[in-house]
Order: sequence, then structure tokens, then C-alpha cells
Amino acid sequence: MSLPPGPKFVLKQLSWISRRVIVVHLCLRALDYLDILPLSTTANVLASVLVQALAILGQPLWEDFKMKRDAAARGAVLVPRVRQSSRSIVKDILKSFQSGYIAEVFDDWRETYGNTYFLKIFSDKRILTLEPLHMKAVLATQFDEFVKGSLLFSQWKSLLGAGVFNSDGDMWKFHRQMTRPFFSKDRIRDFEIFDNHAMETIELMKKRLSEGHPIDFQDAVGRFTLDSATEFLFGKNVRSLDAGLPYPKSSGISNTYEFENHPSNRFVTAFMKAQAIAVQRSRLGTTWPLMEFWKDELAMNRAIVDEFVKPILAGVKQREKSRSAQSKEPLEEDEFFLAHLVRQNTDDQVVLDELVNILVASRDTTAALLSFAVYILTERPDIVQRLREEVLRHVGPTSPPSYEDIKEMKYLRAFLNETLRLYPPVPIDSRNSTKATTLPSVNGPPIFVPENTRVTYSVFLVHRREDLWGPDADEFDPDRFLDERLHKYLTPNPFIFLPFNAGPRICLGQQFAYNEASFFLVRLLQNFSSFTFADDAQDGCDKPPRHWKGLKGTKGRDKITFQIFLTMSVRGGLWVKMEA
Repeated sequence: MSLPPGPKFVLKQLSWISRRVIVVHLCLRALDYLDILPLSTTANVLASVLVQALAILGQPLWEDFKMKRDAAARGAVLVPRVRQSSRSIVKDILKSFQSGYIAEVFDDWRETYGNTYFLKIFSDKRILTLEPLHMKAVLATQFDEFVKGSLLFSQWKSLLGAGVFNSDGDMWKFHRQMTRPFFSKDRIRDFEIFDNHAMETIELMKKRLSEGHPIDFQDAVGRFTLDSATEFLFGKNVRSLDAGLPYPKSSGISNTYEFENHPSNRFVTAFMKAQAIAVQRSRLGTTWPLMEFWKDELAMNRAIVDEFVKPILAGVKQREKSRSAQSKEPLEEDEFFLAHLVRQNTDDQVVLDELVNILVASRDTTAALLSFAVYILTERPDIVQRLREEVLRHVGPTSPPSYEDIKEMKYLRAFLNETLRLYPPVPIDSRNSTKATTLPSVNGPPIFVPENTRVTYSVFLVHRREDLWGPDADEFDPDRFLDERLHKYLTPNPFIFLPFNAGPRICLGQQFAYNEASFFLVRLLQNFSSFTFADDAQDGCDKPPRHWKGLKGTKGRDKITFQIFLTMSVRGGLWVKMEA
């Protein structure tokens, strides 16, 4: 039985301290034995503790000296340092993400320190950058020097295990190679699964709207993407849509027993709680075990997730046992992802970890994209009209779109790209340096990155930089992906737009997400022509503070607030009304 996170963390710290005390104590005893420095036993112990205390106090000074020395040796410079205590930095970060606008604290520091700056949070070293040139180096050109890292692994292990999103090196390559065949062009252009679940979702929406109630669009598309993903990946639809849709609290109607107790709801609730805990760990750095001292809160929720997935895995394993084919035969056209994993692996934990990882990508990312897309439609009837005209021109009022139809709808793709620009599903990400290195500078000498430093970057903020996107960067305008602005800004500098990451770890499901979101929006626009934000269904605690209204950019005009788990979503749900 393993120790809880808190005691394990404390013992590790005490072990590190005690080793240094013992070394100093033995050295002093040796000096005493040789009559070089006679000390009583009490004086020896006190001196050992004092030396350790001085070492702890002197550690930051030594690290600062070492960074300056190593930077100078490479002809590099240190980036500006945020002049706040560790406690103050943590407090500001937590406050920003709990009650502020997305990445607001990082933007505030940017105004003081520039686009790249250094943070010291207790023993954690971090560099935050909003420079596309640095993102290109970290994600692509210097890929081998930056990894997810052991800290991130420890924070997310209880949820993601050693899956593709929480591993490095050979383990990451192993998962990547297993996953790649299932996102080939031929597989992601088969839209039958999308159509079945999209139409079922739309019928549920129509029924609830006909009762006079708004719908939580975010909840609905979360069910659509979950059912689509499980059928595509597992060969079995978990039928989360069977639970129905929630009622707004303002309606005074309680959700049904079937809704509250549906297995898929228990799964999703545990999944989201686990992600929230993991994100909180990330913000606390190495000290996260102190917040979960006596029990691993994340592991408890992962156990509920496994309860949902394990029966599906058991069924597939039983089916595969009855097949005469051998495990190393080539991938069959009709073989689904879980069956392929089972045939390639005997370790159930490896399979479960990978399923959870891929479910995150398949469900949450596309659900976030669709939710923010429809939020925009509630604000921009002019865009609704233009999208509907394109849909009706290419597809018609009732036919399902084909892969070729979606390729031809340029404005639809531009609309999705603009949604991804201003509301990227993963607004902040990071990598850890494997050794002391440098990053290229926009102008001037390179910047120094110490070993074991977390380099954090925010595409949410980069996507809004006026010097990279033009003076209208805060405005929602899909035409920027179609007119001369595309060639002026994005074409010569593609790393200013990274909604799906870049380099060797670029999202394998990028085209799958585009196709799924495009297909659903086409079906939605065939059935509805008007979208309205249901302000009265929104909880007061989920609304933006009144003093934000009129401020610059999206902060001053958004009617929603955000929460970040693995992906960004609308806090409290996206309540909308729609009309045919």
C-alpha cells in the first residue's frame, strides 16, 4: 500500500535535508577525530543543523549566481524576473484563474516585464513566454530539449497514467505509433457515426426548446462528442444522450432520476472533477501534495472513470479471444481503436491509460470548439446568415454533408479557425527543459533557460497580440483567414496560430476535430436560423463582473466566464435558445 501524497512528500523533503545534515555531521566528526576542529557532540549537531539552514538560505543566491554564470558562458541573457514572493505569485495565479479573465495574471506581468519573463515559485523555476519564436523552438526545432517532465507526470499520473499526453521518450513514441492509424484520412472522412449522433442531439434540443426552456448547448455537444468518440474508439456507443438534457435552475424543474443516475453522467462528473484537481496541482507546482495530504483526491475520481471503461474493455478482450487472428496482424479496416490496443497489449493498465487520454482529446476538445462557436452565433446574426447561405448552397436544407462538401465550405473553416483563435480549447501549455539551453531572441542575444525549468506559453494571449494579428486582433472576424490579412500575418509566421499544438506532438486528431465540428454545425444550421444567449438561465456566479463591461477586447464584451481543466469551457454551461 502506497503512502498518501502528503506524508510521501514530507518524507522525501526530510530525506533530502537529513542526508545533507548527516554528511556535514560526519565531516565535522572527522575533523574532530583528526584534532583539526575539536567539537563536543552537542556542538557538532548544532553546527550540522546550522550549516544546513545556511545552505537552504543560500540556495537561491547560489542558483542566481549559477544562472548568470551559465548564461554568460553561452553568450545569452536572463529574462526579467517577476519581483514577488512565491506565496504572492501562487495567490495571484489562483485568483486569476478562479475569478479573473483567462490568463489575465500573465498578461498583467507581460505589461511590466515584457513578452518573456522568469517566475520562481518555491523550488520551481518557470519561464513564461508569449513569443512564437520561442514556441517554435520548444515544440519543434529544439523538441528533444523540452519534455512534459517528471513534475507534470506526478501531477497528472493518477488520471492519465503513462498515456500519450503524460509520457515522454519511448513510452510516448509507443502510444503515438499505436494511435496514428486511427486518424488516417480514410477513417476520419467516414461521417456516418457523426450523422447518427448529431441528428439525435438535435432532436433532443428541439424537444426541450419546444417545452419553452433553453438548452445547455455545452452539455448537449459534450454528449454528442462522447457518444461519437466511444463508438469510433470502442466500437460501442455509451449512449450518454439517452440520459436526456438538463433543465436550467431558473425553470424550477428538477432533472429526472434517469438523468441524475445515468452511468455516463457519473463518468463525466468524475472525469471533470479529476481534471479540476489535476489543474490545481499544476498551479501549485511541487507543493501540490500538501493540499491532498492524506488522500489522493484525483485517484478516487479516476477509479469511477475506470468503473465505466473496464466493462467495455472486458467485453472487447472476450471478443478478441474468440477470434482466430493473431495479435500482430495488420490493422483491419473495420477494426476500432480499443480492439487494436487489446491485440497489441497484454497490460490492461496501459490500455486503460491510453483510452482515458484519447477520450479527453476526442470529447473535450471538439465540445469546447462547438460550444464557443455557438456562443459566437448568439452574438453575431450576420455570421449566422452567411454560414447558412454557404451550407444551403453547398449541401442543401436536409442532406448530410460529405467530406468534399466540407472541404468546399471555406467560410465555415474560417469561422472555426477564428473561434479557435480567440477561444482555443487549450489556452495554456508548457514543457520542461531537459538541460541548460537557450532560446532564440526576436532581436538581440539568445535567452538562457536553466536545466529543469518549465517553459509555459499561452496561445490564448499570443492569438490576441495586435503586433502579430493586426490592430483588430480582439475582434471576431473569420475573413482574416480569407483576405489579405492571412498573407500579411499568418502565412509568413505560422507559429502565431497554434490551436492544435505543433511539432512532433501536434494533435493527431486535428482533422478529426475539424470534420466533426464542421459536420455538426452544418446539421445545426440546416435546422436552426436564430441563436440567442439565455441570460436568464445563467447563474449569477457564472456571469462576468459588472465592472468588466466596456473594457478592451473580449473581456469587456463576453457574457460568459471560463474554467480550465484539460480544456477550456464555459463556466456553468452555455444556455441558449434556438429557432428554426
